Amino acid sequence: MKKFLFISLLAMIASISMKAQSAGWESWQKTSCYSKISFRLKDEGMRGEQHVWKVQFKNDYEQLISFNYHVTDKMGQYNTTTHRKTIMGGRISDELEVFTKEQDLFLLVDKVSLSPYPKDFVECDSN
Repeated sequence: MKKFLFISLLAMIASISMKAQSAGWESWQKTSCYSKISFRLKDEGMRGEQHVWKVQFKNDYEQLISFNYHVTDKMGQYNTTTHRKTIMGGRISDELEVFTKEQDLFLLVDKVSLSPYPKDFVECDSN
């Protein structure tokens, strides 16, 4: 009985620890065009009149990649954020902070390159 309680307690602690690590983050989602690049979002609420989001990217390529990412609150209007990001192979990016007027968020990744420079772009591999 003591063994059972001890194992149950360890399982509960592990579960709580895993939830604390991902607290508030949505599940990883593949980008619409590149199956080896994923992202996740975390809604940080409001700051003044703007919605605050945290964004992380995950690189499932074995090598370094760089890409453009655009974040906006209106579908098809990528004018809120346009940046270039570089991530080592198999790594997760630092958290990025994004502000939007609306609560909805749209994210586009494009111009993926297998180098730190915007050249020799990788073709879209998703349908």
